Amino acid sequence: MAFNSILYALFLPVVFLLYWYVFARRLKVQNLFLLTASYAFYACWDWRFLALIIFTTLSTFFTARLASKGNLRLWTAVNIIVNLAILFVFKYYNFFAESFSRMMSAVGWGGDAVTLDVVLPVGISFYTFQALGYSIDVARRQIKPADDMVAFATFIAFFPQLVAGPIERASSLLPQIERERHFDYSEAVLGVRQILWGVVKKVAVADVCALYVDRIFSEPELYASEFGSSTLVLGAILFSFQIYGDFSGYSDIAIGSARLLGIRLRQNFRYPYFSRSVSDFWSRWHISLTSWFRDYVYIPLGGNRHGKGRTSFNILVVFLLSGLWHGANFTFIAWGAMWGLAYVTERMVFGKVKFADAPRLRHIPLMLLLFAITVVGFTIFRSPSMSFFANYASLCFSSTLAAVPSGLTALAYVIPFVVVEWLGRKRSFAIERMPMPTWARWTIYAILLMVVLLAESKPETFIYFQF
Repeated sequence: MAFNSILYALFLPVVFLLYWYVFARRLKVQNLFLLTASYAFYACWDWRFLALIIFTTLSTFFTARLASKGNLRLWTAVNIIVNLAILFVFKYYNFFAESFSRMMSAVGWGGDAVTLDVVLPVGISFYTFQALGYSIDVARRQIKPADDMVAFATFIAFFPQLVAGPIERASSLLPQIERERHFDYSEAVLGVRQILWGVVKKVAVADVCALYVDRIFSEPELYASEFGSSTLVLGAILFSFQIYGDFSGYSDIAIGSARLLGIRLRQNFRYPYFSRSVSDFWSRWHISLTSWFRDYVYIPLGGNRHGKGRTSFNILVVFLLSGLWHGANFTFIAWGAMWGLAYVTERMVFGKVKFADAPRLRHIPLMLLLFAITVVGFTIFRSPSMSFFANYASLCFSSTLAAVPSGLTALAYVIPFVVVEWLGRKRSFAIERMPMPTWARWTIYAILLMVVLLAESKPETFIYFQF
């Protein structure tokens, strides 16, 4: 079930009430209920997907316990290979099979690719990486293997972050599940507030932008000829806000939902469009994935310990893998390569760029430059193929400008959103603190709810569900 659905609006309060008022007396019973609710949540997508997540859970749980008793590397490798093989079959096999077939045809050794008729299970990349992180941490002896099967299964399947993150570490999430939790009214208030802000991002920003983005990207030649290149440029800008509102909105709803259950998830976005450098952007965008690749790929490859050349190579590998993680398409690989080259170039020219203070008005030129790079990157990301991107980019420069580009009305939602985000940029989410009289606070809640209800949009599936 999607976070922006009526079903979830009914599901979460029911889980909340049962969780705290029926099952809270015994931790094991409460965890068993939470696991059941998580599996029910996942089964709403397709009950057949439960078999995969249960298999991943059992494989990871038992190989970690076997590894702790001997042959640590062997059992860890077994679990990693098994889970990556599952991910490869469901997400990447057809892509590589078709690519190999085209390559063979190009040299005269043609043949039809043998593909699989499989459906990509929602969230498989997220929970697989969470399971792999646990296995590696056990192998590194950074954590002890879990001995409570229900608690561990809940860690893998915890419904707020199951299908699109944040990708949690066992050292952070698992202990919270294993110990008793007590209702905290102030945390619950913050949770509801963060859910509300996440829904605003999704419905009143992402879904409004999607109406125009889908039209423009479906027929770029038509919009370029009728409205000029400015419409295509605006379409690319609006997609950047769509994907940010969509994914960070999901993260806010996930974190807020977990807060209602007495569990804290890590921050996944930190106002990335206020970044002032490439490295600053990647410390703010999809933080849980970036840190996962840093700890489990970049550092094991050698990190920055073997000279500038090796460091640059390691960075490029991480970004290429990050691009491929997003999907089986050359556009995602190109998107990762673009950011990898940008990151390496910045390090070579400026060294490590760090900002001790929060973004300020004097940083606007740097923020605009980074946002322009982001727009180009997300245009590649949104394109179905590299030839489509090349055509889209050429139309942006070859067509005439239009005074009033199509889709301009979406900015009426985007601009106030950016202002609120800017004012709240020092907080974990924009409306985390509201030091004002109760009547004023509730007035703002009412306005935000009205914006959600009256937004000129249609329900859209969360973009990151496809990953």
